[in-house]
Amino acid sequence: LRSEEETLKYFLVSFGILKTAPASVHSYTPANAEPASRPPWVTDDAFSQKFAPGKTTTTVTKHILPRGAPVPPPASTSAYPSPVSTSSQAPAIARGTVQRAERFPASSRTPLCGHCNSIIRGPFLVAMGRSWHPEEFNCAYCKKSLADMCFVEEQNSVYCERCYEQFFAPTCARCHTKIMGEVMHALRQTWHTSCFVCAACKMPFGNSLFHMEDGEPYCEKDYIALFSTKCHGCDFPVEAGDKFIEALGHTWHDTCFICAVCHVNLEGQPFYSKKDKPLCKKHAHAINI
Repeated sequence: LRSEEETLKYFLVSFGILKTAPASVHSYTPANAEPASRPPWVTDDAFSQKFAPGKTTTTVTKHILPRGAPVPPPASTSAYPSPVSTSSQAPAIARGTVQRAERFPASSRTPLCGHCNSIIRGPFLVAMGRSWHPEEFNCAYCKKSLADMCFVEEQNSVYCERCYEQFFAPTCARCHTKIMGEVMHALRQTWHTSCFVCAACKMPFGNSLFHMEDGEPYCEKDYIALFSTKCHGCDFPVEAGDKFIEALGHTWHDTCFICAVCHVNLEGQPFYSKKDKPLCKKHAHAINI
């Protein structure tokens, strides 16, 4: 039997006077359940493909350069990219070498421009083993046209002589001027090849050996003549590592200190001397020496 309250409620609901609301549903969420907003690399199966290393991405790198210096272009976006084919590369040229582009008239040949990678239909330039639109072969810093001017290649870009000298050319340790072209590296400094010379004969060293004495470089010939100790027996230098003997006021190679008559080696043996020459005991009184 229903109570009076339940009976009244039954009739009110039956005649549509009273509406009931469904009971609240509560669900249990485990403590280790994943959050509602999961990261994209979990929910998106294609996420790893979108951002794979092979896809195009942007990287920003800060470089601190001297005020007014040109910013070297990144390797991937260089204004003058290196050619893909090694057969089209120009021969290796020393850093700082001054070059000049060669002009060619329009012809049936339609090369690709080294700057914009488009076909050139008209007169073109050839430099560094590549072809260029004349209007696109410019200094990477001051933008001056290099079509009829000398240029220098540096860090995959081209510069006029003035800009290269200002920003890249090393300074000579002797004359303190900028070095354009071939550079000599010696004594942890840079030199014009014509400035790094022997302190005695003033001849450039080139790729020859040199010796240092009192802070000055000398060619091998002058160093031996001026500073080396010579053997009194053979008149050749006594070099580092050689065994030598000091006797009679002179220096001798150990193999050169011999009797002037019979040529027996006198190293560690009693000896005599006559006319500044060593003699063994047997020939101590020799007359003809």
